[in-house]
Amino acid sequence: MVDSNELQRMARLVDMNRQRLEEIQSQIDRIEAVQLEHDDTRHALKALSNGSSGHIPLGAGVMVPIPKNATTVVDLGSGIFGERSPDDAEELVTKRLNDLSELKSQFEADAAVLTQRIEELSTTFERAAKEMTEQNTPDPEEQLGTPDTTPEATPRRRRRGMGGELTLDD
Repeated sequence: MVDSNELQRMARLVDMNRQRLEEIQSQIDRIEAVQLEHDDTRHALKALSNGSSGHIPLGAGVMVPIPKNATTVVDLGSGIFGERSPDDAEELVTKRLNDLSELKSQFEADAAVLTQRIEELSTTFERAAKEMTEQNTPDPEEQLGTPDTTPEATPRRRRRGMGGELTLDD
């Protein structure tokens, strides 16, 4: 038999796990956005290393041409920037992209485990709630067999206001 406190605890667990699943899904969405940015950067660096020419947009419709022997400035981590060739920068971005893919797959695995846990808790909760309602609902046969023990209602006295006026109760 499960009491109402246990049902509330199960409901809170389901809710907490759903919130955690939403957080993980949000993280996965952010990782996918960063992956797209890194993939675009990798393609641009590959084009630069192949000798393609182009322009770098500065904003407000202004672009600067890319010189043939251009190098790139790359964030190496912790706010430290270094100058790299387009080939080296492409390798660095590819490595970061692979790391992001691993992180995304870890989050997806966590999401799958949480989804399974939520389903188990929900099933347990529904079963316990059904069991509790069945225990609290008396059988129809029992209702027919028990005599009606409710006391008879006493007739209500009519109230009269001061001076014999009728009230809303009249």
